[in-house]
Amino acid sequence: MLGDSLSLKLTITLIIIMIIIIGAFIAGLLIISQKTQEEHFSDSENQGQSSPQQPSVTEPVIRTYLYIIDGHWTRDSSSDLPLYICNAGYSVENIGNGDAENVGITIKINEATYLEQTILTLTSLSKYADSFNISINYDETKTVSLYAACSKSSDSATITVDTMLPRYFSSDLCKLFITPREANVVSIKNQIISNKFPLTPNWIALRDWVANTITYKNDSDVHGVKEYWQLPKETLQLRTGDCEDYAILLVSLLRADGWSSNDIYVVIGEDAQGNGHAWVKINLGILGWQYLEPQVNGWCTLVLDYFITFGYKEEYMFNDIFYKTG
Repeated sequence: MLGDSLSLKLTITLIIIMIIIIGAFIAGLLIISQKTQEEHFSDSENQGQSSPQQPSVTEPVIRTYLYIIDGHWTRDSSSDLPLYICNAGYSVENIGNGDAENVGITIKINEATYLEQTILTLTSLSKYADSFNISINYDETKTVSLYAACSKSSDSATITVDTMLPRYFSSDLCKLFITPREANVVSIKNQIISNKFPLTPNWIALRDWVANTITYKNDSDVHGVKEYWQLPKETLQLRTGDCEDYAILLVSLLRADGWSSNDIYVVIGEDAQGNGHAWVKINLGILGWQYLEPQVNGWCTLVLDYFITFGYKEEYMFNDIFYKTG
């Protein structure tokens, strides 16, 4: 009997615990359901109504861009020296969400004002672009800057342009090394002709002066590189040069003295062993075309010239007007 009574009590206790658990579970479901309904009713009330937002700020934002498009070498008509023409491009953009009014644009070259202009209106996400040319002397560096600003924004950009003249043979540029109108060449030519012996032909006097005044030195000794073509004014200043420097100077002096571009050339050639050399080719009228070696004087004119240049084959020749292959 005692066992049956204990078993009954245990059963009743388990039933009560189960009822409590089930009741708690049902209560939890009711609470969750009620909360979901409240959120649903809240969302339903807010449908069709946007959340309040802060109004966006409408402002222009200026950005500038400056770049090199291309460039080319030419001859300066006033100095007769090589000149680099650089074509630069620029743009001013408004990347903001408001219009930019009265946008001032200033371009400077080495701090000197080159161009000033004003764009009355630059609308949002629009740009203004243009280009301009810069004339730069050989072996010169210039700094180009762009500044653009409106009342609420500004920006700037800067580039550096280096114009180092190539100092080696180039079929496109070799003519620029002959400078018969350059001031130093003209001045020396006039001095030589004024001081020469009266019966000496001008072309011999000019050749003798070059041979007797310029000292031969390798480019590596003077410039630290294997090849370095000098302009005539540089050879006159240094009083040194190698074979092409002698030939370039002499042809420039002869052209300055009035020799036609059809009758006088610098010649570049090689011998059978591949040794390069530069000399002068001249049309002496009744004597026809002759070679001149600018490194020897006129005592052996047309004789020693022949022996020194013998064995060399013309590869190309040029003056300030013409370039020809051999």
